[in-house]
Amino acid sequence: MDGELTTPWRPAAHLGIMHPDAPMLAATAGSADPIAQIACAARLGFAGIFDNCLKARSPTMQRHMGEALREHGLAMGTFTHNPMAFEPPFFWGGPIADVKAAITGSLDAAVQVGGGCVNVILLDCGAPFADQLERATNNLAAAAELAAERGVRIALESVSRARVPLALIERASDVAAVARAVGVGLILDTCHSHCVGDDMAAQIVANADILAAVQIADMPERVEPGAGDIDFAPILVALRAVGWTGLIEAEFTPSQPGVAGEAKAVAALRAFDSF
Repeated sequence: MDGELTTPWRPAAHLGIMHPDAPMLAATAGSADPIAQIACAARLGFAGIFDNCLKARSPTMQRHMGEALREHGLAMGTFTHNPMAFEPPFFWGGPIADVKAAITGSLDAAVQVGGGCVNVILLDCGAPFADQLERATNNLAAAAELAAERGVRIALESVSRARVPLALIERASDVAAVARAVGVGLILDTCHSHCVGDDMAAQIVANADILAAVQIADMPERVEPGAGDIDFAPILVALRAVGWTGLIEAEFTPSQPGVAGEAKAVAALRAFDSF
């Protein structure tokens, strides 16, 4: 695993998809500790990290993570507003008494770590769809204003009900319409696009102006590119066409365990631009 990643895209390693003790490079780093993970990612040539579980970490750890990212020259990618493995579902389309109180924890985390993008998912609270959509639009618009005041970006992720059963909206085009209406970004993920049957390449081109993050995983097992069924070539063509320079977030679990499995996954990222 010596040498740097040669892809022209900027890959980011995850510090845990569903749990902070299960980062992408656990065996290679020899620890799930975020600081060790950041150092390992830098050593392997990653451009950044992302952390779905960032809000489950203490403010002190978040601050230390920001220091480590700056020390190693890595960027902070996305983190979830609602780490669903640790918190009850958060419903943007439900009544929210105080939007500022609801979003402050995410904004504080971004400030502590020194950047990143708050990943928001619209979940179905069971109310009529039109009512939820109207409330979500109003609530997110207010949250976006508060985020802008603190220099933090918010983005809506397009997710599938196959992976997130409570998803309010599945199609990327519909999620993008909400994102545009409230002035936030869009997150596209090959896993969810595959599950829904979306043409992710077309969505990249159609929404390049609001694209905030790109996440990759091969399917059906959410593994490294090349270990599943997804054809990544059109996606890469689209990313080149729009001049994407943001992070490519590797939101997958290596298909094989241990150091050897992680080496295989990193090798797949090195070869990502050849798909």
